[in-house]
Amino acid sequence: MTIDSNPNNMVLSPIINMIHRLASTLPTPHELYSTSSSKQSALQLLLGVFTKLTSTTQNLVDLLKLTILVILALELLSKLVYHLPSKIFGSNAIPVRGKHLDYFSMRDKVFIGVNKCMTGIFVFCYFGYLWSVRELEKDGEHGGHGHDHGDHHHHGEHNHHDHGHHNHHHHHEESLDTGHTCCQSGSGIFNPTSITLSNTLLPLPLLFLTYDFFYTLLHWALHMRFIYAYIHKHHHHQKAPSRANVDAVNVHPLEFFLGEFNHVWTLHLVIQGMPLVGYKGMDVSWVGALLFIALGGMVAGLNHTRHDVVWKIPSLSFMSADSSNNGPEEDDATDSSDSSDDEKDKATKTNTNTKKKKKYWTIFDSKHHDVHHRIPQSNYGQYSVIWDRIFGTFREYNENDRVNPNYQLDDATGRTRVSSESAGGGRKED
Repeated sequence: MTIDSNPNNMVLSPIINMIHRLASTLPTPHELYSTSSSKQSALQLLLGVFTKLTSTTQNLVDLLKLTILVILALELLSKLVYHLPSKIFGSNAIPVRGKHLDYFSMRDKVFIGVNKCMTGIFVFCYFGYLWSVRELEKDGEHGGHGHDHGDHHHHGEHNHHDHGHHNHHHHHEESLDTGHTCCQSGSGIFNPTSITLSNTLLPLPLLFLTYDFFYTLLHWALHMRFIYAYIHKHHHHQKAPSRANVDAVNVHPLEFFLGEFNHVWTLHLVIQGMPLVGYKGMDVSWVGALLFIALGGMVAGLNHTRHDVVWKIPSLSFMSADSSNNGPEEDDATDSSDSSDDEKDKATKTNTNTKKKKKYWTIFDSKHHDVHHRIPQSNYGQYSVIWDRIFGTFREYNENDRVNPNYQLDDATGRTRVSSESAGGGRKED
């Protein structure tokens, strides 16, 4: 027996083999888009995947391994989001204005544990879907799963393979718009040669915008009175989130399921297209898909910390140096009709010396979600508030809002300072 001494192969090979085995439980593009399969409902396809997934002990073990890896990755991400902004980037702390949830109840712990485990299934479905629509076309009807049959099919029946390859294209051309290139590139999901700027970075803004459109509507619906008490109210027990991704996933499992699988729905729309708005779809590489959920997890974590993190992009216009950067509007003109002569002279001198500088658009501000936890009927977006601005549910953070000194957190314990001091047997000296 030959032992591969390459440490990279020894680490990557088991993971790649695990991915291949899990992928074998998923429908191939031929199964998804053939005439016979198109008659199957989404529920039937899902039940078929579940049957294959539970058919062998190995598949279940692989899914368990994947879940463990995802949970470890989540823990690492949560720690990074919790510590790095203040220690490396020097971000300021958002003052605590709502009551902090210092201790988790048993329900909190169960919901957090269930949702973390559910993340492994979500990752399986997320990349599994991407695998299905970017299957290796050279394997024809067999997909990338029947390797032995595929090799024999390729070497022994070359002409028949060409015919199958042509039919495979035909199925996609019937089911997808002719301008769509995702499934016609002939490259598999993990093929590094298929990674380009156009299918990795270009789809990201559309992925985030599409996700937040549906998430904003979902979040708004969860705040309806007849739904709120049964599902979303649990998340709002925390008025001042601070634990990054731990507080972010402390939601009802049904809410977590809908929010996470909105990523799969978003990936589907961006890849397959949205005919209602005239969008034909685009290719998304596995790196692009990974960046989408990784950056999304980081932003969701930042939304549930006390870190004041703001990301801005420059606009195409300019404004005066003393203007606000919160929007494209210029400052109101100075009304000097009632001013004294000295005030007029001062204003004239100031206007003369004013320099022009670029305007900036805020694309993310962690304070916006902090506002939502205190004033729930506002700022429903997860990654941005662009749809809140459009729908009229946006509420700006007001730094002049009252701050209760008794609600501030102890840096050492992460809990309310007053309660921590009481638990320690007395008030600590500042």
